[in-house]
Amino acid sequence: MPGRPPPLYRRGKYWVDKLRRADGSERSPRWYVFWYDPEARREASASTGTDDADQAIVACDRRYLADRDEAPAFCYVCGQPLASAAAYLLSDAIADYRLEWGDLQASADTIRARLKHVLDFLQAEEARAGMFGLETSCAVACGTPFIAAFRAWSKDQPVVWRNKKGEITTSRPRSAASTEESVLQLSAVLNHAADADPPRSERRPVYKPLPRKQVSRPRRHRVDVPVLARMVRYAAEPGKRRASLHAFLVGSICTLARPDAVVDICVAPEREQWFPESPTIDLNPFGRAQTKKFRPTLPVLPVLAEWLAAELAVYEKLDRTDRAGAGYLVNYFGRPVQDVDTSWRTMLEELRLPVGREWKPYILRHSLATILRNRGVAKWDLQGFMGHGAGSTTEIYAIGRFDTVRAALEEVIGEIDAAAPGAMRRTCAEVSLSGPSKEVLKMTG
Repeated sequence: MPGRPPPLYRRGKYWVDKLRRADGSERSPRWYVFWYDPEARREASASTGTDDADQAIVACDRRYLADRDEAPAFCYVCGQPLASAAAYLLSDAIADYRLEWGDLQASADTIRARLKHVLDFLQAEEARAGMFGLETSCAVACGTPFIAAFRAWSKDQPVVWRNKKGEITTSRPRSAASTEESVLQLSAVLNHAADADPPRSERRPVYKPLPRKQVSRPRRHRVDVPVLARMVRYAAEPGKRRASLHAFLVGSICTLARPDAVVDICVAPEREQWFPESPTIDLNPFGRAQTKKFRPTLPVLPVLAEWLAAELAVYEKLDRTDRAGAGYLVNYFGRPVQDVDTSWRTMLEELRLPVGREWKPYILRHSLATILRNRGVAKWDLQGFMGHGAGSTTEIYAIGRFDTVRAALEEVIGEIDAAAPGAMRRTCAEVSLSGPSKEVLKMTG
């Protein structure tokens, strides 16, 4: 009989494999979790219900964590589980952290990418027979030699982007700040292990991530009002599929918000961000917890009010069954978007502007803040409008009017309109509102 191939994954007494016939062939495309049952004196198994390897591994981790008899170490006297950083593998700690915390957060993709960088380091060390590898424990990972080796390795690893086939399409040198983001996430993993109930580790990292001011280079580039006008004119050009970019530019100019907050603006009533003729817009939708990147409540400038009213009119003409996921200011044929990076880069290239890292959409927020500050807006107004230094008790009771920011922004918008007449208006909304066709109403982007 042919030898049994190694399992896909092993965790404690559990392992992931396929159900096999006597000749070793697969009985089912689905993965199963196996373990030895000492009472029955035979192997037991349970289907993961999936043929996806990553999901099967998660199912195995869930079963392991649900088994109170499984632990990194046991007391030889009473048999109770003990917290042992020396016995608890770092790779297991990362898997448990993601399962119990990281994958449940809005920033799950970012967390996963940061921790994958740590796992890539372990695999690289394993391949070259280095000091650290896949058997690295939490005790070792909590020490300064480990983090020093990780930082030294990380600085030589480029940041890469892959297509759906897994092929690398773009890469750039890794910044020190990117490495420290992984260090920060690793610290969270190790502290999560120590805070578990019961604890899985008695150690905590002895190091801290380097301060952002120490590893991040300040953004040096800004754009002025004439360049903003060129961008808006480009996005508003008739007959082009640039409505998402157009809405993003107008939303950014009117709110100074971070890119993720701009694409999150929605007029759907259950979001409770804006309602007809409301003088304010809440950048933090209902149900979303505030983070350190505070999303403030802002006054609605007239040009933004027109865009929001137009989008709401389109939203209300949809059948109720079609309203799920609709009503976003920045949308592509009625569907929300995560970002406008592709159309943004195309715009930069066609306008013959730089396309480097500092010229990503975040440059709008930095540039507008610089323009307003140089025009003498009140410091408190600018801080509050941008969500900096917010979160005090006063913020709960008093919504700022931000008069100096509003006046300066309306002045900037007037200059954009003078350089690019009508470009700030939502022509795509007018087209959508003009026709009775249900299909047209769905495709507002």
